[in-house]
Amino acid sequence: MTILNWITAPFRYQTLFLGFISQEIRGRYAGSIGGLLWSVITPLANMLIYVFVFSVVFKIRMKPIETGTDSFVLFLLSGLLPWIAFSEAVGSSASMFLGKAGLITKVAFPLEVVPLAGIMVTFVLNGVGFLAFLIYLAIEGYGHFAWLYLPVITLIFMIFTLGLVVLLASLSVFVRDIQQFITSALSLWMYLTPVLYPITMLSESLRILILINPMYPFIELYHEVLLKHTLPVDMLCYAAGYAIISFLTGVWFYSRSRNAFADVL
Repeated sequence: MTILNWITAPFRYQTLFLGFISQEIRGRYAGSIGGLLWSVITPLANMLIYVFVFSVVFKIRMKPIETGTDSFVLFLLSGLLPWIAFSEAVGSSASMFLGKAGLITKVAFPLEVVPLAGIMVTFVLNGVGFLAFLIYLAIEGYGHFAWLYLPVITLIFMIFTLGLVVLLASLSVFVRDIQQFITSALSLWMYLTPVLYPITMLSESLRILILINPMYPFIELYHEVLLKHTLPVDMLCYAAGYAIISFLTGVWFYSRSRNAFADVL
């Protein structure tokens, strides 16, 4: 029943859900003249910087047979943009419930809508940059029908992220040092994930460590679909397995600790 609550919460509490989404967006761009325009300008500026540095200055080249492209920039961005959405969502998880302590202790409402709204805003806003990247890829000649799999991959990725966010947000209510841990862990986690390098560059012993990394199948799926135009079913199942484990773990801990939130906050 708890899992069903999470699935149906955005629909059963639509007004509340949309209200938190609006609040989240306003909070991000409060006092900003550009407002939502920054969600377009920032990723475009970052993409131009990456293109200039790695294509013009360093001129790093990849092996197309291994990565699907000889451009390091395209390989980097196809994995980095999903990672940014993930890290931004996880990075804000510690303050997700703590930031609404006053509301939680005074008003009874379904807390499920808080992380759901936070995940939705993060992925949608970062999706603007990802869409710009897709347009750039299409111009470069990488457009393909395999891209139709992207919504499925992204949905599974969001479920994985949601589970981790719910777990960390719930744990942060009781352990306030989680934020510092998350910041350090995300930095290390990125370098242990094949975002900046293809896994073929690693030795066999190091590859084993990368293969058990929960983020590995997600980043590789984006690489495969965007650049190689293939969808490895085994890797998709691998990613779906991690998403289910993450979601069930997060929901389980939340359901066990939810009743104590008001007392601790």
